[in-house]
Amino acid sequence: MNLAIILGSNQLDRVEFASMTAFLASSMGDEVLLFATMDGIQAFRKSPTLLSDADSAKKISVMENGGRFMDYFRKAKSTGKVKITACSMASKLFGLKKEDFQDVVDGIGGLTSFLDSSEGSKLMSIW
Repeated sequence: MNLAIILGSNQLDRVEFASMTAFLASSMGDEVLLFATMDGIQAFRKSPTLLSDADSAKKISVMENGGRFMDYFRKAKSTGKVKITACSMASKLFGLKKEDFQDVVDGIGGLTSFLDSSEGSKLMSIW
């Protein structure tokens, strides 16, 4: 099974969940495509901007020193089965270029290309 994840939130607990899901699915042999859009691209900036309003996010922030999401994304990428794309529209909206993102981001692309490449994959949307 292949997995396509749309991440539209920069809420720490949701980003942490997306990173763990990408890591576990790729570790089990699945190809994973992650499309970070709208506020979700904030988690992939070189200096991530994350919200921690939810109780679970506050606990993650304290217990895991700000969260381990980038560690999980790096481990997922190391499997060779994960591709992370930052939404072109959201990048333009926030004035971000490829060099503004963490090294785990493969590139900037559009939703149409993401949907085309994820055809036949199970789709997970995290907002």
